[in-house]
Formats: sequence, structure tokens, C-alpha cells
Amino acid sequence: MSPGFLAGPGDLASGDAAFADFLIEHRSWARYACDGGDTSVAISDCLTGRIQLDYEPGVSHTRWTVAGYDSPVGELAWHARFDLGTPHEIPLAVASAYSHALSYGSQAVRDEALWGRRSTRVELVDQMRECGWQDVSTLDGMAFRAPDATAGLIRWDGGAFYDEPDGQDHMAEVTLWVRHPEEFPHTAWTAQLSKAMPTRLIAVALDHLTDPQPAIRRRAEIPTAHRPAFRVIQRPGVTNTGPDLRGHG
Repeated sequence: MSPGFLAGPGDLASGDAAFADFLIEHRSWARYACDGGDTSVAISDCLTGRIQLDYEPGVSHTRWTVAGYDSPVGELAWHARFDLGTPHEIPLAVASAYSHALSYGSQAVRDEALWGRRSTRVELVDQMRECGWQDVSTLDGMAFRAPDATAGLIRWDGGAFYDEPDGQDHMAEVTLWVRHPEEFPHTAWTAQLSKAMPTRLIAVALDHLTDPQPAIRRRAEIPTAHRPAFRVIQRPGVTNTGPDLRGHG
């Protein structure tokens, strides 16, 4: 297994470069700077999608936000917030899937691409069971955990909010968490996915945890506790630079 989700976020330069690459691939988004240059925002051409990269996060510690609106002048319909430690590949994978769905001209096709035909609960349970995640649910909420305890999902049900500091004011319906096994119970990073977030986009974020992909980082970009999970590789044609590290199992 390649533990890409333990690679860390990379530095701001690599995240910003990945954002720029996203915009080259998805020409239907326009990027703007706001908040005095502390925030970079991309808006879809249909004006209902938003991606935000915060260079100087506030008290929420949110680095990336992907959000959808009911209409160009409507209210926020849903959002996904990824904290400072989240690898940039994950929010940008969600953004790519969202961009692909928005490209459909038919609203019916667009809705199916975003929500599918089954409930969020059924989709997520099937996805996690297929990958062998352990069901650690309670009567109050659905919860699954990776066999090595490095990642998990909680879906809030029945008013249960566990130890979330905001209690019943917490906005997330689904929380994804990742940690190094030796860091228990401290989380390495979390993603908070709000109510009404499209099922297929939740599944895209979860894919990175249930089917981890390799990640390449400079050594200094990887959290110290996670470095033993990576191997050193030399990039072809590159000299006089520090080694890259790639996840391995």
C-alpha cells in the first residue's frame, strides 16, 4: 500500500503549483486573489462552484475549501474543508470530479454524476466494506476505520457529535481523519464534509484513504513521524537537489 495520505500537504509552493495545474486542465475555472493576497479562489464558469486556497488560515486552520452553490446568486449548498495537514492531491481530486460533473449540459446528468442513484450511507458503507475497513459504528453514528488504524470515517447520525469541540453546532456530516499509528489519539489531518455534499465527491475523497495512491514530496515536506513510511528516490535528470520520497508499503 502506498500511503499517500501520510505524505503531508507539501509546502505552499507545491500546493499553489498543483492548483495552477488544475486550472490548466480545467479551463472552465477562473482564479482570483483576495483578502490582500492571502487567499486564492477559483470560480467555475457556471458560477456555482468555488475552490479556495488559504495561505494564512484563521482559527479554523482550513487550508482548502471546495464548495457548491444552489445558483450563481443562491446560498451555499455544501462545502468540504481540508485542514493544514491535508495532502493537496485530495481536495484537488474532489475539485476535478466536481468540475467534470459541472461540464454536463443536462441538469439530470449532472445530478447523477454528483449524487448517483443510491443514498450516501449505502454508497459509503459498500465502499468501505469492499476495502476491508472495520465497522466501529455505534447506535448514534456510522464509523469505519482502516485495519491499521491510520485512517477512518465518521458519519454523524442521530445528533451524535462525539468529542467534536463545536458539539451540535458542528457543520460536518462526514468527517475523514488520518493519523500515524503512533500518534493515537491525535489526528494528522481531517476533512470536514458538510450536509448535502454530493455523494460522489465524498467517495472521491474517501478513495484516497481506502485505495491510497503514491505521493512524491521532498523530505523536508513530510512530517517527521511519517518519514519511515517513505523511500528515497532520485528524480531522473535532477542533480544537486535533495532526494524525493515516495510512499511504499
